[in-house]
Amino acid sequence: EYAGDGLRTLAVAYRDLSEEQWEEWSERFRGADKATDCRDDRLAAAYEEIEQDMMLLGATAIEDKLQEGVPETIAILSLANIKIWVLTGDKQETAVNIGYSCKMLTDDMTEIFIVNGHTVQSVREEL
Repeated sequence: EYAGDGLRTLAVAYRDLSEEQWEEWSERFRGADKATDCRDDRLAAAYEEIEQDMMLLGATAIEDKLQEGVPETIAILSLANIKIWVLTGDKQETAVNIGYSCKMLTDDMTEIFIVNGHTVQSVREEL
């Protein structure tokens, strides 16, 4: 219900594992984390495997919005022809949504430069 209302939601749950179950899963997880191909898919599969038959303890949620005044400040900086970069550790979609909510991005823009690099070298190459 929280997520359906647009809130950023955290569910807290647990699952009892034997030491042997933990060691086996942990090894598969480490292998997925070190994979050079399809890493995200392998990690997702590992998480899916361990996040089964859990006991929900509770949930909490917060409104996911920018601090007061941020959109207006960014819009004013843009009007002054100040170049603005958005750096996020979250998903690219989140950065784009923030850009639109701050009026930093508009539907009529033709030049949006997105850097997708995951290493220092790949970011340098894209720049």
